[in-house]
Amino acid sequence: MWLSYKRMNESQVTPDTRQRLLDAARTCVRDHGLAGATSRQITSMAGANLAAITYHFGSKDELLAQALFADLERRVRPALDVFDRPGSPAELLAAAVAELSEEFERSRPDTVLYLDTLLLATRDARYRTQALQLYRALRTRLAELISELTASGQLPAWIDPTSAASLILAVANGIALQSVLDPDGPDHAAMAAQFAGLLLSAGSWAPAETAPPAPPGQQK
Repeated sequence: MWLSYKRMNESQVTPDTRQRLLDAARTCVRDHGLAGATSRQITSMAGANLAAITYHFGSKDELLAQALFADLERRVRPALDVFDRPGSPAELLAAAVAELSEEFERSRPDTVLYLDTLLLATRDARYRTQALQLYRALRTRLAELISELTASGQLPAWIDPTSAASLILAVANGIALQSVLDPDGPDHAAMAAQFAGLLLSAGSWAPAETAPPAPPGQQK
């Protein structure tokens, strides 16, 4: 029986079936959401049988996770690569923001995939680890640039590099969410440029040694 099952899979699974399943999984999540992406829909779109999911990934959940996190890495990778280029910290920061904006524009139809991936990472510890690796790599590189900008006096000394880097990523995620909720709202590139401009101009409107006032309830 096992031999016939094995032969059935070998005869119906072509060398590119795995990639077709990954592509189909991303399309199904984009069109129907995580809950609506069924095994039958995925395999029908991929031109494969249901057993192919088990053969290549073990389960539908693992297929979806691999498909979504591969897409997340693809979206973040161009911004990480920016930090290996020559240039001043301000130039690299602006280039990273521009690269993220361009990637967003290239992959606008897949924004919901990105958001679903982040949601999946909050619910499953196995996938949170993968998401955090990418998130922390980007945050670390951003924090390094911000550190150089504060050291050179281009940003106020009160700016904490790690917190500011986390804020940049939070704004990027917020822009992605807003673009899905309100597609006719402000342009995402304009919002990103506004935020980057505010950050880089912080040194011109606040003394380097002065931090902004603490929020109510946190003042001492």
